[in-house]
Amino acid sequence: MAELETKKKSVTLEKLVSELMKDQPNSNLVKQLTSELGMDYSVDPMTQMNTVLQSMNTVLLRPNRRRDLESN
Repeated sequence: MAELETKKKSVTLEKLVSELMKDQPNSNLVKQLTSELGMDYSVDPMTQMNTVLQSMNTVLLRPNRRRDLESN
């Protein structure tokens, strides 16, 4: 169950990153995606990207590290 939730968050994060990388990100879509992820929204693209990267570290990298440690 937790793995499914992580996968869903991962897909939403990927959508958010793709949108933020555009020259003119759709602010409504960014607000929607950040809301789905429980993140704060910022009108500043750099602040928003920083928030996304920190979340990616929590959602994607930490579970992978835990799994790697458990397999050793």
